[in-house]
Amino acid sequence: MKFVGLVFKSVRRNLRRTMLTVFSVAIAVFLFAALRAVLDGFHSAAEASSSTRIVTIRSTSLFFEMPISHADVIRGVPGVRDLTWANWFGGIYKDPKNFFGQFAFDAESYLRMYPEIILTPDEKRAFLEDRTGCIVGDGLAKTYGFKVGDPLVLKVGIPTYGREDFPFTVRGIYKAGSNAVDNQTLMFHWKYADERAIVKGQVGWFVTEIANPDKAAQMATDIDRKFENTANETKTDTEKAFVSQFAAMFGNLDLLLGSIALAIVITTLFVAGNTMAMAVRERTTEIAVMRTLGYPARTIFFLVAGEGLLISIIGGVVGATLAWLIVNPKTFGGGGFIPPFGVTGANVAVGLLLSALIGVLAGVIPAAMASRLKIVDALRRVA
Repeated sequence: MKFVGLVFKSVRRNLRRTMLTVFSVAIAVFLFAALRAVLDGFHSAAEASSSTRIVTIRSTSLFFEMPISHADVIRGVPGVRDLTWANWFGGIYKDPKNFFGQFAFDAESYLRMYPEIILTPDEKRAFLEDRTGCIVGDGLAKTYGFKVGDPLVLKVGIPTYGREDFPFTVRGIYKAGSNAVDNQTLMFHWKYADERAIVKGQVGWFVTEIANPDKAAQMATDIDRKFENTANETKTDTEKAFVSQFAAMFGNLDLLLGSIALAIVITTLFVAGNTMAMAVRERTTEIAVMRTLGYPARTIFFLVAGEGLLISIIGGVVGATLAWLIVNPKTFGGGGFIPPFGVTGANVAVGLLLSALIGVLAGVIPAAMASRLKIVDALRRVA
C-alpha cells in the first residue's frame, strides 16, 4: 500500500494521454453495458412468457392477416382453454417521430388471458364499456402526459384501416405485471378498428391458452394441421418462441452485438496497451535509477501494472455510470413487441470487471518489460 501514492503520481504525469485512455475505456464499457442491456431486454421478455399461451400467426409472416373465422376452428381443438386475438395498428400520434406500439385487441378475452396487464376495477369497467376507449401503459402515459379521461387522436398508418383519423378517450393507465407485457403501448377495442377496416374480420395473431403446457408442441401442431392446404395456413409456437422469433427479425442479435462488443474491447485493449508501453519508454531512465536505489523487479512490475489497472478502472467507472444514467427504461421504453431496455446492476458489474481485465492485460507486457530492464542498458537510453 505504501506505493499507492507513487502509482497515482505516475497516472497524473501525462494528464492528456491519461484522460484520452480513460475516455477510450469509458466508451468501451458504456457500449458494452448498453449492448448487453439490449440483449437482456429481449431475453427477459422471452423468459417472462407464459408456458400456457401459444401464438398463431400466418405461415407467411406476422404482417399478413387471417380471417376471424379461425377462432372457431382453434377453439374446437382439444386442450384449448381460452382464446383471444389482436392486430397491429401502426397509427401516428401527432408526428411520425412519436412511435409507440398500438394494438387493437379483443378486450375482454385479452385482459382475461393477460393478468399481467394491471388495471383498477373502475378503469377496466370504463374501458370495456367504451367502444372508442383505450388503455395506455404507465410508461407511455408518463412520456406523453396522458391522463385518464384525456382525448387523443391517431392518424391511420396502415391503409387497410381507411383514411379517417381514430379518436380515442383514455379510460385506463395500466401497469405491467411482468416483462411479458411492456408499459409503452396503447391498446383499444378490435371491433372499433374492424368496423372501419377496408377488409373486415381480419386478425393479426391469435393467442391460445392451453390446459397442459407439456403438450404445447403437440397443440401447436394440431392447430396448424387444421389450416393445412388452405389460403390462410398458420404457424403456431409457444409465446416464448414467438417473442424470440420477433427478436430474430432484427437479425442474430447475439452474434451481431457480441461481435461489436468484442471488437470494441480488443480495440480499447490495444489503445491502453500502447499507452502503457509509451509510459514505460518515457521512464526508462527513471526505472533504472529506481533499480539502482534498490527497488526489486517485482515492485517495478506492480507499479507499472497498477498504473494500467488504475487508469482502466477509472474509465470503467465513468463508462458504467454513464450507461446506468443514460440507458434506462425511461429513455428506451420499447413498445409493442420491443421490450424496454435498461442497464442493470449486473451489467455495471460486468462492465467494471471488463475494465479491470483491460487494465491487467494492457499493463502486463509493459510491466514485464520494465521489470526486466538491465540497469546499465537502461541508463544508456535517453527518455
